[in-house]
Amino acid sequence: MSEILTDAQLRRLTGARSPEVQKKVLEENQIPYVRRKNGTPAVTWDMVNQSKLASRPRHNKSPLGFNLEAIN
Repeated sequence: MSEILTDAQLRRLTGARSPEVQKKVLEENQIPYVRRKNGTPAVTWDMVNQSKLASRPRHNKSPLGFNLEAIN
């Protein structure tokens, strides 16, 4: 079973504190998430690692707001 990102990890990955902005960044980067009852996104490391962006070569520029270094 994959570990769910902590709030701190999600903030570091997306570069945002606001759940609305976090969801926007996740959507822009094609990372699926589950909406919690309180409206915040819940993301597992498997979701991050299986995203299309995780498999892109390093020389490609990442979309704004996506921190690939956070998954290491």
